[in-house]
Amino acid sequence: MFSLLWRGQTPGKKVCNIRVVALSGEPLGMLDCFGRYGGYGAGFATGLLGFLQVYWDPNRQAIQDKISATVVIQGSVNQVVNTQTLEETLKTT
Repeated sequence: MFSLLWRGQTPGKKVCNIRVVALSGEPLGMLDCFGRYGGYGAGFATGLLGFLQVYWDPNRQAIQDKISATVVIQGSVNQVVNTQTLEETLKTT
């Protein structure tokens, strides 16, 4: 519920100044949040390889990000996110 109410941030993400957004650049919707947290089960089911995937994936997406079409970006909820911002973020990771 934190990700939905706090526009992609949980308390831990807020401390680290990161947040989750949809690949379209829009804030997460209810289904996005539900799918993302359901993806954590897939991460555990793969023997934690789904979480370690961020180290070899070119876009730094874990399995829950792939399932829900989301990406973790640096920045607060006040930061403007659009497709250009996402492209720059994905190129630098």
